[in-house]
Amino acid sequence: MASKTPASLIQVPECFAIVEPGVYRCASPTSSQVPFLQSLGLRTIISLTPEHPARQLVLFVRASGVEFVHLGSALFQPQNDWRPLNDEIVKSALEMILDVRSHPVLVIDPLGIHQTGVVFGCLRMLQGWNFASALSEYRAHSGPTKHRYCDETYIEFFDPDLINLPPNHDLPAWWYEADGADDGWVEVDPPPKEKKKKDKDKGKEGKEGEEEKVKEAKEETFDTAKSSRALEGNGDAHANGAHRHGADGGVG
Repeated sequence: MASKTPASLIQVPECFAIVEPGVYRCASPTSSQVPFLQSLGLRTIISLTPEHPARQLVLFVRASGVEFVHLGSALFQPQNDWRPLNDEIVKSALEMILDVRSHPVLVIDPLGIHQTGVVFGCLRMLQGWNFASALSEYRAHSGPTKHRYCDETYIEFFDPDLINLPPNHDLPAWWYEADGADDGWVEVDPPPKEKKKKDKDKGKEGKEGEEEKVKEAKEETFDTAKSSRALEGNGDAHANGAHRHGADGGVG
């Protein structure tokens, strides 16, 4: 009886993670890890390394019709300062990540830590995260020994104005849920319960306003009547005084 050959197990790339729905990150996949990518239904792969991709990965993107954007090769330049990446690489990567026309998108670098860590750290700052939270996510992937001070510094001082956002209808749904990402958006209607409460408060304010007007009208009417009675009282007193004076004169 012939023995059955065990089916090869699908291997997940190192440091693979879901960043947001439709956005993934990992280390550059090896030939044995490429089959896993088929399960993601990718439309775009962004490579942040100057190294050429593995042959198996090249065959995969050609066969699957996946767009392979090699930013590391196209825009890489040796850095003469503290920056771990060119601003142009970060800008190009983020603008594609924020455009649903590129989704599902996978971002890779040699280790899945440094270049991807910088790009997604900047994404978190762009989403309105504080630096401590962005740093915590970066170190969750780097571990206690592989984090770099220059990566963390770049994330801390990242300038969100560097990024040109795509049109509103091309932004992913998770962008609208991000804190600090509501600048320039049209205010949507509140939930039914909240809207009902607002309408109730508005009606209450209108009712109270009407009651206040009625109260003021009553007070004004009361003051007018009071003034009229006072004037009538003064007229009667004057007439009585004149009558008494006439009577006194007649007696004299």
